Formats: sequence, C-alpha cells, structure tokens
Amino acid sequence: MQQAHSSSNVASQTGQHSGRAKSILVVEDHEVYRNVVRTALLARLPEFKVLEAGSVASALAVLEGGEIALMLVDMTLPDGSAVDLVQNAQAFTQQGLKTIVFSNHSSADMMPVLSRDDVHGYVPKEAGLKALADAVSKTLQISF
Repeated sequence: MQQAHSSSNVASQTGQHSGRAKSILVVEDHEVYRNVVRTALLARLPEFKVLEAGSVASALAVLEGGEIALMLVDMTLPDGSAVDLVQNAQAFTQQGLKTIVFSNHSSADMMPVLSRDDVHGYVPKEAGLKALADAVSKTLQISF
C-alpha cells in the first residue's frame, strides 16, 4: 500500500514546532532518499517542519502554500532541474528563501547552478546526511 504523500509527491512531517517560517522543503524525486533526508533533518533540526516535493511543479505548489525558510533541491528532477526550480522561485527568493543544491553530479557539472546568487550552497550526496544538515544549519545561521 502506498502512503498518501507518494501519490501527490507532496507531504509534510512536523518536528516539535510547526511554524511555516521554520519550514524546510526537500525537493528530491527518489522517495526513499527523500524520506531519509527528512528523517535526518528532523533528528538534527527538530524545531523545523520538513515539507517534501518530488518535482519542480510540486515544489512550486508547496512554495505557494506558505513561507519556507530553505529549499534543498536535487539537481535532476523529472520535470526539470534545480536551475529551473530556482528560476521559477524568484519571488520566494526575494522574500528570503534560501536554496541549497544536493546532487551526485560533480561540482564542475554544477557550475550553472552554483554560480547563481540565489543558490546558497552545494552538498554532494556522497558527503552524507550530516554534511547536508550542517549546510542547512550554516545557511540558516542556527546551531545544534
């Protein structure tokens, strides 16, 4: 049986607090990895709400739903790329949305997205979940 968020590709999991200003959006098309990232973030940053999306379109729908502090975006998505999402999220970036890209691509392949002023970091997936949580913490200027 599939979970409800599998069919819509959008879900939320709440940490201790549920304020939308303390929300992180994980945009990753592989559901299993997305769940692992969500679980790791909730364990390290329990004061944040972690929202999920599996595509550019579903991420934009989540962004329309309220204030998100930070967006973690996989470089390759079924309906586009991190660059497409960041370009379409300009209105949210102007309101303070931060973006970190995580990917299996090499940093050389990532130059089109990493050279953007509205991308605040890059974490290779092989660096692990601690590195990803540390990048989120640094970008949002919070400590564990």
